[in-house]
Amino acid sequence: MTSKEIVKNTVIMTIIALVFGVILGVVHEVTLEPIRVQKELTLKNAYQAVMPAASDFKDTGVTAETAAPVIADGDYNAQIDSVLEAVDESGQSVGYVINVTSHGGYGGDIGFSMGVNSDGSVEGVSITNIAETPGLGMKAQSDPSFLEQFLHKEGGTVFNLGENVTAITSATFTSRCVTRGVNAGLAYFNAELSGGAA
Repeated sequence: MTSKEIVKNTVIMTIIALVFGVILGVVHEVTLEPIRVQKELTLKNAYQAVMPAASDFKDTGVTAETAAPVIADGDYNAQIDSVLEAVDESGQSVGYVINVTSHGGYGGDIGFSMGVNSDGSVEGVSITNIAETPGLGMKAQSDPSFLEQFLHKEGGTVFNLGENVTAITSATFTSRCVTRGVNAGLAYFNAELSGGAA
């Protein structure tokens, strides 16, 4: 191959790479908005699942940074990501949706939304981010009996594996991770929200 052919082939390959780079960039930009909309829809569905009496959800402005000091003293290994006030059709508060990321699952972090009624009882828990072992830890999301253990207990309840929470068989890490996250959400509610809107 002559040097002229090498230069020609290099130019052709460069042009092809540039064209594909531009196409990939355009595809990325085009898909950003649909992905964002789908994430919002997933969260809205999770909010509605955990607080079915609510017709709207108002952001309270709580962030992981502002919530961290409130639960810092507990053994939660979790963070409160955001809090939304759940309101009915008349605008009256019916409770809160607390978004939690709990650390220490077998496959990493587990994210979920939990609905907490005004009396401090858990109305619902909906897992929004999980990467646990299929058939084991993933049962936290697919088998409702695990999450149902947290629901409709008296306000002020603290959940503990082996006491008032039965772990998923062969998925202790997952079970502990979710349990600590629920306790973190309730601790935040009891410290900051039980007296009214944030």
